[in-house]
Amino acid sequence: MFEIACAVAKEDGKIEFENGESISFEAFFKEYFSKFHAFANRFVKDSHACEDIVQETFISVWEAKDNRYESELKLQAFIYQTIRNKALNYVKHNQIREHYSQQYLKELGSEAYMTTSVLEEETHYVLYEAIKRLTPQCQQVIRLHLQEMSNQEIAEEMHISVATVKSHKMAAYKELRDLLKHTMRIVLLFL
Repeated sequence: MFEIACAVAKEDGKIEFENGESISFEAFFKEYFSKFHAFANRFVKDSHACEDIVQETFISVWEAKDNRYESELKLQAFIYQTIRNKALNYVKHNQIREHYSQQYLKELGSEAYMTTSVLEEETHYVLYEAIKRLTPQCQQVIRLHLQEMSNQEIAEEMHISVATVKSHKMAAYKELRDLLKHTMRIVLLFL
């Protein structure tokens, strides 16, 4: 982890303060990393996430090298504040993700979801079985249409005219209505 933070360091590897003093970025990192990691762990109970948060904070310290810090104590205060902010953002993000995950699981476990899913799958199955009964060109036109292709795109794909695509669609819809009218009554009974 030190190598990553130091990879952004310049040749001199120093952090300078307004009073003219400076410290080695490497020495500062090695001396304080575990302290800052423990601080991050008060907010985030995931060691790897804490390492990332502290690592990102040290990188931001180095990248902000044009800003001189008043003192080493002020630098540490800045790091504590930055770690706190990053940790709180991490926790908030995880809470939101967990909330939506719980809602999603609840939805997936509901009877309504089960019923809707079964009906949708059965409807798709019946529709695709009916499509198989169409002529080959009508089948292809309807399948491409179900892939949200425009009449023009279907015509180009099949090397036929747009008028022929429309004709095949009309014939396919008429045939599908006839094939599915009895099936749809059965599906409606389940509702």
